Amino acid sequence: MGTPCHVTVNADLRREQQGLCCYCESEVADNEGHIEHMQPRRCNQSRTYDYTNMAISCDGGTVEHCGRYKDDRRRNPKHAWDAARFSAPHDPATASLFSYLLTGGIAPTTADVAKANYLIGYLGLDCPRLNERRRQHARDLIDTLGDQPDPGLVDWLREDYLQTDQNGRLKQYHSLSKAILKP
Repeated sequence: MGTPCHVTVNADLRREQQGLCCYCESEVADNEGHIEHMQPRRCNQSRTYDYTNMAISCDGGTVEHCGRYKDDRRRNPKHAWDAARFSAPHDPATASLFSYLLTGGIAPTTADVAKANYLIGYLGLDCPRLNERRRQHARDLIDTLGDQPDPGLVDWLREDYLQTDQNGRLKQYHSLSKAILKP
């Protein structure tokens, strides 16, 4: 598993991120994912142990998205690290860059289209596998709501999907759930 320091940092990051991947908001089980260096270590080794440069990232299934995907693409200059276009997931402004679609897709908002498109491509956030998982999540929520949602049901869904559980974890695809339940 790693050194005691690694174990502590890993647990702290997971707790801070409420059990979600820093990039795609998939659930990351305790035995999954990895500590991600948002600014790659090869670009700035002095930030290797900088806590503000670390986050928990899912492994992206078969390396189709998120941190491992980002690391595999480093060999392609077109997809190189670009500090000017990267926006850290824990920066509150980052959330305003994306719109989550009921089809499961992710699209840039007008906040900063170039930065959003860079992040979507750099992290593989629009890959078919991830889009299908988000589409199914949206479909499940919409089916539960029905055609004439009862206000009590909406309140219950908001509490269930938008609040942390007793372990301090959120349900996956929090931003998509929020777009559906708090339009």
